[in-house]
Amino acid sequence: MNARLLDGKSLALRLLGEARRRALAVARRRGRRPRLAIVAAADASAGSYLKAKIKACDAAGVDAVVHLLSPGPRAKTLGLLADLAADNSADALLIETPYPRGISAADAAAAIPADKDAEGITPAAYGNLFLAKTWKEASGLVVPCTALALARLALAAGVPLAGHRAVVIGRSATVGRPAAHLLSTLDMTVTLAHTRTKGLAALCREADVLVLAAGSPGLVKTSWVKRGAVVLDAGVNIVRGHLVGDAASGVASRAGRLTPVPGGVGPVTTACAVLNAVLLAERRTR
Repeated sequence: MNARLLDGKSLALRLLGEARRRALAVARRRGRRPRLAIVAAADASAGSYLKAKIKACDAAGVDAVVHLLSPGPRAKTLGLLADLAADNSADALLIETPYPRGISAADAAAAIPADKDAEGITPAAYGNLFLAKTWKEASGLVVPCTALALARLALAAGVPLAGHRAVVIGRSATVGRPAAHLLSTLDMTVTLAHTRTKGLAALCREADVLVLAAGSPGLVKTSWVKRGAVVLDAGVNIVRGHLVGDAASGVASRAGRLTPVPGGVGPVTTACAVLNAVLLAERRTR
């Protein structure tokens, strides 16, 4: 068996098409397009992730306004974030990772108002997500982008999900934990694991959907994968100058469907960030 690759680029294009239709409706109602403010460290200006966000915004009819920060006092960065939070022309706000020097994830979550949170990182966004029981409820919320991308890819795999087993390896606040909850809203029975989970290999073999988000290259070996399983690899690791995921190279020989790295989860994550920005613009237009 050779896994069918789940092409994140084609799914991202469909999601951006949805975002564009909704963004045009916003523009018609209020006379201007949705606007996403992006804050990034100055040395990220040539980065592929930032370029991808700008390109996706353009495709979706969203104005992207980039604020590049050179290294400087922490107070300067927090001051800019406060100004953007108060700027009524910005519908949504996103802080590119790695964060500008001196800014932590907690700082970002505290600085971004819930009604401008394009990445779903504020306490309000988490609270709303974990109160959602069904996919219908969750899909109308601003949700952490990579977690939402993983759920969208699981749906795009075209396999039965309800009542089946999912294992998520990785317990981060932005990927593993919210992804596990989103899969549960799709009526999957979900186990949240991590690199210190005992019997991890045996646990993985039970998974019909296996999500890799540990940030550990080659962690999941071929023998860990149930034949025909859907493997969604959100691992981001640089090995000898190349981007690789958390799955070993042989996993494709056992999986039924597999996201490539790169080209799998990444493009869908970017599209989900744009969709979040459009959703926030819609709320501000009502």
